[in-house]
Amino acid sequence: NRNFKGRQGSPTGRTLLMSPTMVAAAAINGCVTDVRELLSPATV
Repeated sequence: NRNFKGRQGSPTGRTLLMSPTMVAAAAINGCVTDVRELLSPATV
């Protein structure tokens, strides 16, 4: 597992390895999110 605290040097830093689609979903939502939530049609 490569997602662990301190991977980038800071003992409190956290690195997440994600696909480009997941990164885009996180940028849109403002936090790490399940991309399927953004791809599913909205319910009214």
